[in-house]
Amino acid sequence: GEYVTRYLSQGENIDPKKMVIIWDIRTGLEKRSFSIDGTTVWPIFRWSKDDKYFARIGTDTLSVYETPSFGLLDKKSFKLLGIRDFSWSPTDNILAYWVAEDKDVPARVVLIEIPSRNEIRANNLFNVASCTMHWQKSGDYLCVKVDRFSKVKKEKGDQPKYSGMYYNFEIFHMREKNIPKDSEEVKEPIHAFAWEPVGNKFAIIHGESPNICVSFYGVKTGQTPTMLKRLEKRVCNNLFWSPMGQFIVLADLRANGILE
Repeated sequence: GEYVTRYLSQGENIDPKKMVIIWDIRTGLEKRSFSIDGTTVWPIFRWSKDDKYFARIGTDTLSVYETPSFGLLDKKSFKLLGIRDFSWSPTDNILAYWVAEDKDVPARVVLIEIPSRNEIRANNLFNVASCTMHWQKSGDYLCVKVDRFSKVKKEKGDQPKYSGMYYNFEIFHMREKNIPKDSEEVKEPIHAFAWEPVGNKFAIIHGESPNICVSFYGVKTGQTPTMLKRLEKRVCNNLFWSPMGQFIVLADLRANGILE
């Protein structure tokens, strides 16, 4: 990359407007500095694959900046009520973000092109507790893991408490016309997810101890993901594919350190 981002803690007696500084590593020059508000999601700034753009979340806003000017794209942020997270494609200038439900308004997963700001795909979802986005390394697929609930009640401080959890994988086929989407539901807790770096397979760790399983799925357009294989009663909590796919390590990174 051409730029480096430095984060300064509040205890360093610094200007609050300079809590984040972006430097040009070739010239050593400061390009821009930023303050940090209480809604910060880590990492604060996330870069596009070619260093042309970087973005951050604010309160109900998504701000995309462009280089080399380091100004806001089109001089305005996206106003997105309830935005929770976003992620860049690893190969294209495409952003995926999700916004939470608001009463009768569903949660949404949205794909936008940068710099055109065109919305190229959107998907409404109900009963959503949270979403996690997983891009395949080649940018061919985006999987959004959706944690869904059957019941919700408000706790102290207006915090929701969810029960009756189940899970969906919403899989977007990025290279195909109109970006078709497939869906797969899993009733058990999901502990890990990993795309094969090249190809169209993914693996998940799921289930309740001691019945932890690893399942492998294949993705094809117009079909729900097909289960290729299930490994029963495995001791693992992480998945590591080889760079070219085909081979995978099942790892338990807790005290016993089992590798398979």
